[in-house]
Amino acid sequence: QGLGAEVVQASYDDPSTLGPALQGAHGTFVVTNYFEHYDFNREVNQGKAVADASKAAGVSQVVFSSLDHVQKIAGFPCLHYDSKAQIEAYMKSIDLPATFVKYPAYYENYFTYFKPRKLEDGTYELGYPMEGAAMHGVSAADMGFAVRAIFKNRDQWLGRSVGFAADKLTIPQHAEIMSKHLAPNVFKATEMTAEAFGKLGFPGADDLGNMFKFYRLHTPDRSAELTRQLYPGTRDFDTWVADNKEALLNDALG
Repeated sequence: QGLGAEVVQASYDDPSTLGPALQGAHGTFVVTNYFEHYDFNREVNQGKAVADASKAAGVSQVVFSSLDHVQKIAGFPCLHYDSKAQIEAYMKSIDLPATFVKYPAYYENYFTYFKPRKLEDGTYELGYPMEGAAMHGVSAADMGFAVRAIFKNRDQWLGRSVGFAADKLTIPQHAEIMSKHLAPNVFKATEMTAEAFGKLGFPGADDLGNMFKFYRLHTPDRSAELTRQLYPGTRDFDTWVADNKEALLNDALG
């Protein structure tokens, strides 16, 4: 607010609040969150509501954080992916002026959901159950600049889909990079399978297990080339770990 932002209040679950919030907006960045309620239909309805409101308000450009349609591609469900794919399809069906961005795993997950786990022998385990397969990654912080570039170059990106990525590495490669920068700490990849992860029992575990299975068996459409076209400063994992060495030592391993 101090820099001139106008703050408005709205709720995805109350469509009557969305129109006033979007009135006069040039563009909107839309994110829906399956894991807030673990409710597929609710998330889809939320996405449709904001799409309808954006269309009615005459928003010039919507950038929607979408994901792949795992059920169609792989033949098994991944609810927090499939919900966003359905929202994307709806946005296209109503001719919403939109660009669709698809994020991979965030490097920042090592501070939160996938903090390294200290084992009895003093080493740290990285918990992504990728079973040796590589996965795309990116810094979520870096992608704010990429989204800004999409808004600033509307005509070039309207109607397109961009899969964000900085690199594609195995978890043993993550472990090697972290061991190099965070020495003398030693990191290694978990031996857990995606199937076993899905049976851990916490809310959403089964869905995340299917996500990792999808990562392993298929190649999500992500492009480091397009990502760096949008933001040349996009950091790879090695650079990101070096830049965040102190924070990782104090917060992720603390």
